[in-house]
Amino acid sequence: MFIIMNFYGSVDVKNKTRGIKFGRVVIIVAAATLLLIILTYVVLVYNNENNARRTGEVMVNQVSGMLEKNRSVEETLLASLKDEYIIRAKTVAYMLEHNSAAEYDINELKKIAELMSIDEIHLFDKTGKIYSGTEPKYYGYSFDSGEQMGYFKPMLNDTTLSMCQDVTPNTAEGKSMMYAITWESNGNRMIQVGIEPKRLLEELNNNRIFKVVDSIPTYEDMEIYVANAQTGEILGSTDNKNGLKLQEIGVDFSAARVNEITHSNIIVNGYRSECSLMRDGEYAICVVQVNTAVKKETLLSMLIVIVCLAIAAGALLVVTNRILIVKKEQMEQLKILTSMAGIYYSMHLLDLGKMTITEYAARNQVKEVVEKNKNVESTIAMHEIMHATMSDQYLEQGLEFTELTTLAERLRGRKVIFKDLLGKNVGWIRMSFISISTDAEGYPEKVICTTQIIDEEKRREERLIRESTTDKLTHCLNRRAYENDMHNFSDNHEEDFVFISIDLNGLKKVNDTMGHAAGDELLSGAARCMRRSFGDVGKVYRTGGDEFAIILFADDEKLAELKKTFEQKVASWSGKTVKSLSVSCGYVTAREFPDKTAAEIARIADERMYKNKAEYYSKMQSKTENPN
Repeated sequence: MFIIMNFYGSVDVKNKTRGIKFGRVVIIVAAATLLLIILTYVVLVYNNENNARRTGEVMVNQVSGMLEKNRSVEETLLASLKDEYIIRAKTVAYMLEHNSAAEYDINELKKIAELMSIDEIHLFDKTGKIYSGTEPKYYGYSFDSGEQMGYFKPMLNDTTLSMCQDVTPNTAEGKSMMYAITWESNGNRMIQVGIEPKRLLEELNNNRIFKVVDSIPTYEDMEIYVANAQTGEILGSTDNKNGLKLQEIGVDFSAARVNEITHSNIIVNGYRSECSLMRDGEYAICVVQVNTAVKKETLLSMLIVIVCLAIAAGALLVVTNRILIVKKEQMEQLKILTSMAGIYYSMHLLDLGKMTITEYAARNQVKEVVEKNKNVESTIAMHEIMHATMSDQYLEQGLEFTELTTLAERLRGRKVIFKDLLGKNVGWIRMSFISISTDAEGYPEKVICTTQIIDEEKRREERLIRESTTDKLTHCLNRRAYENDMHNFSDNHEEDFVFISIDLNGLKKVNDTMGHAAGDELLSGAARCMRRSFGDVGKVYRTGGDEFAIILFADDEKLAELKKTFEQKVASWSGKTVKSLSVSCGYVTAREFPDKTAAEIARIADERMYKNKAEYYSKMQSKTENPN
């Protein structure tokens, strides 16, 4: 009896012991599962918030870039029109100087206005008072007749001054107009021309905010808003909430900072959402993204996956030894580094303390040089690699970048540094130093050195630069390229430096009567004649609407030959819609003005072009009046 009781008692103790151990395992697995759920949820929310912030920043910057592009387009077009209208004012002044009978003759003035494609002509005396022009109802108005007229008061103090006003509703009728004014060469009177800038108004209409925002592609659960930075009124949105205010959708736009993106959490349709906000000039840009991590469907899927993973991994988590985990992690890191090596041209581990190099991947010359110098200090081996692989013009830069004695200082507090270099045999490469371990003071101890072929990336970069300096319509260099080149000339230029200023005649009339497609054909045809005549010996730039500049180097004989070729091409040109082409030119050589800067020579060329244009329109007027 005692034996039986002892036996069952022993069995019962073992069962209890096993039950305790099993219970501990269950508790450990349950605790690990719960912890994993919490950690996964926290990480998911954290990652989603970070991703949402990064995405929001990208979208805000994209919208800001588009708004800036629109501003730039509008400013460029406005500047171009101002220059064009000042030229027309000067041309009218020139024509009136040589036709004194037209001063008080309204019909003659209207003929000149029609010839120059101008809506209004006003003649001012020295006191700034209108005494003649195409609109008698304005006679007697002066620079003191309202804010619009007062804009031109500086003209009274400087007879060399020419001015052009931005688009402004005229005082009498409220019609959107641009007015340009200039003094006659004798300083006796001022000539003002008024033009309705249809082309600019069309461009401004096309660039309205709601159209800009509507054209931006967005992700699911993302909305973009552009609002007035003062009132918060939504000017454009991807969800058709134009006219509402940001406050009405839960956004505190008063927190927007100038050119600095701020982030906050708001509630949209019951979901916690990430709001990225920035003030860009007169606009407040807002990107709202729903945090998908807190959606029920996402949470349910996450819980199912986590529970399955926790149950499958529970036993392994209980019995796995910490040392084995550390070793496994080390092996995994080695695998990752080895697999990463395949995407690089070369990859080496540098021990800056021991000054040794360990190869993960290398090809051709790099592999040979490392193998040859495996028993020497890494500083010497790196010098040998640079001499063997770098092109002559980049050798000095390569040696400076790979100087291992200064690498620790340059990498301190940073994760990676890189430099683009040109190799002897493989083209452009990007060399990087990546810190993977540091000492207590933040100096790197071990560094990964990688090289990657970036020839294709460089070609894309060069293509983007080329596109940014080329005018799409005429395929000439644009104003940005012109200003860069003129800045480089500065005060220094060769004796055979030649500057040519060219402006199309009658472009506005073609645009107004035949349409902008015809105007574009005229611009393209003129540009083609310029490029075929001067492109082999110089550069052709489109500096404004119908304004071109050419910079080349040629002696007088060569210049005369080029000029003759250009005139022949212009005379023989004929398009599908526009049948003839006429240009006004101003040619200036540095030999004429050896003491002038490039910029001063350019201004002289402009003056000669203006004179040539005035003579052309004077002849056209004469033909109109005397057809026989």
